[in-house]
Order: sequence, then C-alpha cells, then structure tokens
Amino acid sequence: MSCGMMAAGGSLLSLLSSCKSTSIFKTEAVNHLLTVPLSAMNDKKILIVRNASAEYDILLVKKSDNLFTALEMKCTHRANPLNASDGGLYCTLHGSRFDLDGNVVAEPATQPLKKYPVIVNNSLIQISI
Repeated sequence: MSCGMMAAGGSLLSLLSSCKSTSIFKTEAVNHLLTVPLSAMNDKKILIVRNASAEYDILLVKKSDNLFTALEMKCTHRANPLNASDGGLYCTLHGSRFDLDGNVVAEPATQPLKKYPVIVNNSLIQISI
C-alpha cells in the first residue's frame, strides 16, 4: 500500500513521518534457514524478507551492527498481512500497530508478533523458521 493510501486510512502520522519504500529481499529456506547477506541491510533499519513458500513476509530489524530481530508480518488480531516502515508495523484491516520489537502499540491486537531466532555468521544473517 502506498504512503498516500495509508494516509487516507486514518491517523498514521507516526508511520507517515518515516514512510518510504521498504526494500524486499527474496530468498528460499534451506534447512529451515533464511539467509540474507549482511550487505543487503547496508544503511537500512528494516528489510522485508520474502520466502516464496511462506504465507507471510518477515521483517528484519537492525538493532545494532550484529544484532537483528525478525518478526512475522502477520497481525495477531485477524491474521492480516502487515505494512512496515521505520516507525513500526501497521494492519490496514482494523488498525492494529506494532513497534519494531513486535510489541502491540495500538489495539485491537493484544498479542505481540511472532519472533524468529536470528544469528549473524560472518557476512550472513540467518533467520531460523
């Protein structure tokens, strides 16, 4: 969904302030691991990781140089796909919002997002799914 369309949907000033195109990295799971080159993050804070065999994307969030969080982009309220920006994640279906740690910021969702284990191995980020 474009930034303009999100603006028309309600009061999303915090999300719109950081609204810009979020990069997508496409990969396939091998032995239940999604591998993303560390260079794919460059100076980005977030990166959407897309696995063609999964129903929902994963948001990879850079916390520091070698510390990352991986969140399933599935709203815990009604299983709707989420939109992401540097300001957090947003559900266009009922307005739930989550921070970049997966915590609920605005209901109707009451449960945090699913997190996946992440390790950095040399120049690779590995997400265990």
